[in-house]
Amino acid sequence: MANNLINNSRVKVKVKKGAKSVSSRRWLERQLNDPYVIAAKNDGYRSRSAYKLIEINEKYNLFKKGQAVVDLGSAPGGWSQVASKFIGSPNKGKIVSIDIQDVEPIEGVIFINGSIMDEEIITVIKQKLASKADLIISDMAPHASGHKSTDQTRSLLLAELALDAAIQLLKENGAFCCKLIRGKGEEDLVKNMRANFSEIKRFKPTASRKDSAEIFLIGLNFNNQDLA
Repeated sequence: MANNLINNSRVKVKVKKGAKSVSSRRWLERQLNDPYVIAAKNDGYRSRSAYKLIEINEKYNLFKKGQAVVDLGSAPGGWSQVASKFIGSPNKGKIVSIDIQDVEPIEGVIFINGSIMDEEIITVIKQKLASKADLIISDMAPHASGHKSTDQTRSLLLAELALDAAIQLLKENGAFCCKLIRGKGEEDLVKNMRANFSEIKRFKPTASRKDSAEIFLIGLNFNNQDLA
């Protein structure tokens, strides 16, 4: 279970004095003492966020063997690794992974180096899928600017782009999961999801940091019948 990870010892880091050094020390200490960072290293996952998706799946049962899955904003590949495990890739199912950053190859995963903001990306994804998708997942997040409102606005834009992609790519009764930094525009996004999915869930995994404003929006049973 993703929420059963325990860290029994704490590592402290010493660095030279200075504001930047203090900030770096705190970040490094948090990484070294984070049970999900430790578990990811031990389990072979590329990111601690893999456990967020594992926990989401434990609660909402998003994955099934043989599915066609699209992973938006996939770098460094932790979510694609989880998806591959659950759908039985490469022998069963198909995963199409998209990111503007390069991602080291993962067996059974088709990688597209591109941006969700590119008008042609949906066409490219459709070509790689050769069918409609069962599940769209997105752990996309903006580069932190240090300005809360700016980061939240950018997160909302990425979530809206992910939803738009899902509406174009999902098959009937498909599912959608995306990350969002909570704030202005959240309710409008949820309203748009309700127009396309019969069930909407909001969930913050225990693997999310306590001080993080992120949540995950899950849309179940895609029901938009107007798309080809």
